[in-house]
Amino acid sequence: MFKKMFGPKKYEREGEPVPVDDLRDALREYFPQEGEMINQYLTIQKTDKTHSGFAAVWEYYIRDSDSEGMKSNYFMKYTVLVDIRPEEHAVYFKGKRFARTKRVPKEETVYDPWFTEIRVGKLEDLKVEKSSSFKVFSAKKILKKLVEQTTGMGWDAYLLKI
Repeated sequence: MFKKMFGPKKYEREGEPVPVDDLRDALREYFPQEGEMINQYLTIQKTDKTHSGFAAVWEYYIRDSDSEGMKSNYFMKYTVLVDIRPEEHAVYFKGKRFARTKRVPKEETVYDPWFTEIRVGKLEDLKVEKSSSFKVFSAKKILKKLVEQTTGMGWDAYLLKI
């Protein structure tokens, strides 16, 4: 009768849950790195916020407009938290973006638009997909790929507010 409005959106599992290590390895495949073409600024980190999971972090320089339309240089950090909770058989996903103005060193590349460097998916799919074809950035679409993989492996998935 009433639709849940607040809190994370839950996606139900399909089938029996696989072991944590298999799930983690399968999700890590969605964060490939290949030279300067695919995710060259990506690092995978273990944090205390992710239980048995990991954090995928992109850090690089961008040029973006502020609310008044002035373009400035920023150092941006985009993070995808993959929080695997074995006791619940659930995975919580959250994407967040943080940028601060910063002077760009001479040897660094500045990206405008900023979202062309964030690529999530299987390596073979990312090789076919052209980064210049992106018009808008959707964190929800990026995380949906991870949610589908998780529910298919028998774990509940929660998409936290982005």
